[in-house]
Amino acid sequence: MKTLLFAPETFNLAETTRMIEVAKACKSQANCFFIGYSREFSALIEAEGFPFTLLSPELTSQDIIAIMKFDQGKSLKNPFTYDLLKKRIEAELQIITTLKPDAIVIGSTISLLISARVAKVPLAYAKPFALSRGHIESSEFLKKKIGRRLVQRIALSIHWLPKDMKRLIKEYDVSEYFNYTIDALDADLNGITTPELFTNHSKLPSNSCYVGPIFAHLKKEIPETVQSLINKRKRPLIFCSLGSSANSELVYRVLSHFDGLDVDVISPMSYFLTTEQRQSLPSNVHLYHWLPALEIQEQVDVSVLHGGEGTVQTACFSGKPFVGIGLQAEQSYNIARCVNYGNAKAFPLRQIKRRGAFQQAVTDLLTDQALLSHATKLKLLLEQEEPGAEKMAQAIFNFLSTKNKKVL
Repeated sequence: MKTLLFAPETFNLAETTRMIEVAKACKSQANCFFIGYSREFSALIEAEGFPFTLLSPELTSQDIIAIMKFDQGKSLKNPFTYDLLKKRIEAELQIITTLKPDAIVIGSTISLLISARVAKVPLAYAKPFALSRGHIESSEFLKKKIGRRLVQRIALSIHWLPKDMKRLIKEYDVSEYFNYTIDALDADLNGITTPELFTNHSKLPSNSCYVGPIFAHLKKEIPETVQSLINKRKRPLIFCSLGSSANSELVYRVLSHFDGLDVDVISPMSYFLTTEQRQSLPSNVHLYHWLPALEIQEQVDVSVLHGGEGTVQTACFSGKPFVGIGLQAEQSYNIARCVNYGNAKAFPLRQIKRRGAFQQAVTDLLTDQALLSHATKLKLLLEQEEPGAEKMAQAIFNFLSTKNKKVL
């Protein structure tokens, strides 16, 4: 049996559930362990029977907010300081020494990009196509062809890294892995989770392969109150989720916009809101904590979502159209791929204060039969593919087998 160490940023729901699905696909051939710096979604890991170790320094709520703001481009202050990264690298090296994993499967846990290389343990990364080397090298990069080659050449030749990260890379003598910025977030094996048809079947670099969508299939039933609302509905039903990268102000504003619409809204965004905010929302908004998104989206009419890859993929597999609100570049790209296919509409974040425009977008979504037709077709196409988690597991074991043969 192999030993695999999974290391998502466990404050990120989509990333954590994606790693859980891959671990479930690997567990017949490997002992799977999880580490993280937050207990936010660690219970989901343990509920699936995988051991979880909380590493130090544990992330505070302020740390998580700072990371989210930096990730979304709302802050230029890098939350991963020299001291924080140094402590994380040392903690990771210690557990790597203890577990001696054959490979480490990461999400956006950037400290492991250094520690795994120091320990000389292979890295695998289930990651989106957007802004990867494969994306930037492809004809899918940039809408306008004019100037594309110049921008591609510049993007592929940049050497910039955050100064604290660069300092640690030099101290640990792993500079060979970080020559270009575009490759800095690459692993030894990159499983591209974006549906290949969304990339126009673009060619990938040799260290990458298409595995396809990976999203949550966890052991959680639809609450009776939610199922009752679904079964007894007398008007359109909407699922609204803005993911881990949202914030209280955005969630409250979007949910408030449903006031006056002849719809009912199911939203798992309760934990973002204060008691006062919950109480002041319109009566047609029904708040819950975490819910099994796919099972609910299959039974509602449409969804309003952010553009996180797991969220978008779940919507695609539900066979229902959605309005997407991109909170950062990658999310806008994910939504744009669906808009281009025909199963979604995009609503710009910059217009989020315009209640009338938002309500019109939702109304259009509910009445557009072409969107529904394309959403149904896409669901059937995706269901014909082997599950992404299974393909990622196969890719990991094939990679390890090939690597061992080369060593021998």
